[in-house]
Amino acid sequence: SLGATVAATRRCLSDGGTWSGAISGGTHHAFAGSGEGFCVFNDVAVAARLAQKEFGLDSVLIVDLDVHQGNGTANIFQDDTTVFTVSIHQKKGYPFSTRCASDLDIDISDDCEDEEYLRALDSLADVVRFQKPELLIYQAG
Repeated sequence: SLGATVAATRRCLSDGGTWSGAISGGTHHAFAGSGEGFCVFNDVAVAARLAQKEFGLDSVLIVDLDVHQGNGTANIFQDDTTVFTVSIHQKKGYPFSTRCASDLDIDISDDCEDEEYLRALDSLADVVRFQKPELLIYQAG
């Protein structure tokens, strides 16, 4: 839920940058002005903005490993250099007509095996090294 993700973000940043998590959420299909795909509010987008406004962060990295591309999150931050979005997702899966480019999209095949998925994950280390985010938000779906 939006509230759980916001609470987890505040907890993490209030505890000196440790970690926190929420087992609900993952509403990455919601856009700024409309919902989509059972998602009404984009919890990770709200959490990223909250972190910037309340805690003064300049760099946020959103890593989305849901099987579906995080189109709402990508759209919300499409022209924002302070939030870098990564989505590793099924190439032919949902969303079919409303995909929006993330800063880094990695399509994986429908019949993906472990080795292919692990190769896709390898790119995340380089992204973290290059972006040097003050906060990493992980969306697991």
